[in-house]
Amino acid sequence: MASVKHYGNEIRKGKNPEENIPVYISNMASTYGEFALYNLGMTFSLTLDRSEEDGTDFSELNKPLYKELVSKIKTVTEAGFDPEKYKAAIQETIVLRETIKHRMEAVTSYVDELIIYEYILNRLEPKFMGVSPEETSNDDVAREILGWIFGTDDENALVNERIRTTMSCLPIRLTKNKIVDMVNNTFSLYGGSDKKAIDNFDYMLRSASGMYKVDPKYDVYKNVTEMLDELRAADYSSIDERKFFELKDDFRLSAGISEDLSDELTDLQEISNSLLSVLLTRQYFTAEAEKNSVKPINLLKEMVSGNKDYEALFGGTEERIEELNGLINDEESVLLVIKDNYGKIVEGLMLSVPFDRLLMTSRLCGESTFADLLESGEKTEDDYLEQVRSTFENDLTELLKSGNRLKNRAVMAQLLRELPITMSNRTEVMDYVRNALDSCTDAGERQISINLIRDCYD
Repeated sequence: MASVKHYGNEIRKGKNPEENIPVYISNMASTYGEFALYNLGMTFSLTLDRSEEDGTDFSELNKPLYKELVSKIKTVTEAGFDPEKYKAAIQETIVLRETIKHRMEAVTSYVDELIIYEYILNRLEPKFMGVSPEETSNDDVAREILGWIFGTDDENALVNERIRTTMSCLPIRLTKNKIVDMVNNTFSLYGGSDKKAIDNFDYMLRSASGMYKVDPKYDVYKNVTEMLDELRAADYSSIDERKFFELKDDFRLSAGISEDLSDELTDLQEISNSLLSVLLTRQYFTAEAEKNSVKPINLLKEMVSGNKDYEALFGGTEERIEELNGLINDEESVLLVIKDNYGKIVEGLMLSVPFDRLLMTSRLCGESTFADLLESGEKTEDDYLEQVRSTFENDLTELLKSGNRLKNRAVMAQLLRELPITMSNRTEVMDYVRNALDSCTDAGERQISINLIRDCYD
């Protein structure tokens, strides 16, 4: 595989692209494919191990997805390369991956909406569960929280996340118009962005505010949605103690099920990513890569047959996996060099299909488990951004108009977690925390807010 480095360097220098690009594509496909085979083995073994250790299995609705993926793994373990079988397996795995992705979006929307009801129930705790207020001054508490937010040498991203967390735990005293203005100002930052970036931001805001509409095709987890319906229908301004604890139980159960579903779908998607990477690249393996793939394919064959001695199966593979991972990290940037500078040469050499497969594989091997397979890059006119912004503004205004005070504050708290931080220094953060604590209507609200923030401390 050393040739990957050689041909990658030649392409970076602009030397003989017509000769170097075909060899690079073949060698990079081999590198991705062998790495994906080992990765598939590891992700598959972790799934089997998780099921074995805690005695659980996939939920009934997710089991068929798992079985379909296992059947595709068997295709990979068969002797030789059958182009027709691989072609069919690629299309079927893409469909499976998209199903898993959309189901995960549904579960994410459940979780985001549950956070809204958690906020509401937390604020009702002093009334039904009591709370022991502490006598610490607001200045002292604000300094304590400030110490956690900024730490000693924390990175800006972590500091900003802690500020968002703190703001969402403290009492929200924003007006409806103010939160709408803050959202509109953030939308304006997306001027000139591609359509996908705008759509993603709109999706995040809708999910955070509980307005995301799940496609009924993927909204299949009725054991969660039925409890969500109970939480949605409750009149929190007049509930009694019995109803409060019923809703607490609904929240706990639905949150636990949602967490399990999220774990399952993440496991399934990681398997599908590695599997699809193998299916996409196997056709272009070099003779050396085909020889090197025997070991990880046999490893998969053993696991499919029931062998769970993972330590023995993976023994001696660590160095090779690290080597492949290092090659990918070092050399996949050449894909962008080719894409930006040699598109016509790729097309002229009739290598568009394998090259596009490599671009897809690079996303499958990336850090985002649920990344889109295809890069959008579709630019939009300003009127598209205005259309999305205006629609969201109208929907948010209507939501806040119809909601009660407690739910509106919960929605605002979650929206704040998605918006840019406007405070630029410690003094501003200190003032915000102290003023928010000063604004608490009673000792119970103040203590609940403090406790929620402290629960987030490391």
